[in-house]
Amino acid sequence: MSKRLSWKVKFSILMIVLIIVIYGSNYLVLGDGEHIISYVWTHLGFIPVDILLVAFLLDEIIEKKEKEAMLEKLDVLMSTFFSEVGNDLLKQLSSVNKYKTNTENLKSIKNWDENDFDNKLAELKDTSVDFTADVSSDEREEFLANLQSFLVDKREFIINLINNPNLLEKDDFSELVNAILHLDEELEHRNNLNLVTDADFGHLNGDMQRVYNKLVYEWVSYLKYLYKNYHYMIALIIRTNPFDETAEVYVK
Repeated sequence: MSKRLSWKVKFSILMIVLIIVIYGSNYLVLGDGEHIISYVWTHLGFIPVDILLVAFLLDEIIEKKEKEAMLEKLDVLMSTFFSEVGNDLLKQLSSVNKYKTNTENLKSIKNWDENDFDNKLAELKDTSVDFTADVSSDEREEFLANLQSFLVDKREFIINLINNPNLLEKDDFSELVNAILHLDEELEHRNNLNLVTDADFGHLNGDMQRVYNKLVYEWVSYLKYLYKNYHYMIALIIRTNPFDETAEVYVK
């Protein structure tokens, strides 16, 4: 018998002895066995009620704690994603976006407060960010090759994200990962990028726009999380802002 089980047995025996002593002394002193039985019976009836209330309360507390722990893991997952993939991919796509003026206000994110983040997220939820890769036909192959190489290097990391059960708690982020994998697959099937025609590049632009839209939304959402919880970490994001071509990582 384990020490823990032995302790439980000893404690149970002690409690039973105390019950016998307490109720036995009550009977010996007052001699009212009927009252004792009625009292015990009444309190036995409340045991299921107590168990029911405690069970619901504990279940609510445990569920809340589990959700908080899962969301915390998801926030860490997002931080890892942007460090490993998101920031570089965002910078790569933003650098060739024909419609840079649509994300002009993201340059001033260092001056935002929580309301600014909420307003921008609501805007991004309702309207898509215009994106078209402004790449000449001469530079197209090099651009696509660099993008393909980047996605191939990050493929294992992205696939591991899909296998993470915490990802299921955030639909928008899950859709972003799927969109990136689809773009990777589209490029992977084009063995000779020199054969990409204008029409085919237009198709790839659609895939890139899908990724870009979701990526911008998740980036702003991620920055809001840092702003609220880890204000010191947002300073690095500001100094490497992919929407600000003049941003420098070095502190001046």
